Amino acid sequence: MSVVYTGRREAAKRLSWFILFLIGVTLMVVLYFVKTQSQTARKEVVRLEAAIAQERAAIQVLGAELAVLKNPARLSNLAKTHLQLVPVLPEQVIGVDDVITAFPLREDVPAEQVQP
Repeated sequence: MSVVYTGRREAAKRLSWFILFLIGVTLMVVLYFVKTQSQTARKEVVRLEAAIAQERAAIQVLGAELAVLKNPARLSNLAKTHLQLVPVLPEQVIGVDDVITAFPLREDVPAEQVQP
């Protein structure tokens, strides 16, 4: 019987090549998963950017509609038509000092003089 002894060097060499092979396969699998996740993330970014652009367009449309609804001439016409409101005339405006003369204060009446 002849036994061939390859020695520790050959065994270590084979083991190191096997470990390097496993590391390479592991790195390939990890790279594949990272690549697919990055592609998925890129597609999601494109989708979100399109949604943001669509929302910005909708905001612009709503801003234009709001500007039309806030139009002073339109609001004045609606106030006259539905509420019978008219603009305030300068003669109707009074100052702070004129409030006391326009609306005099009542004198305080003691409680015992009030009759139920």
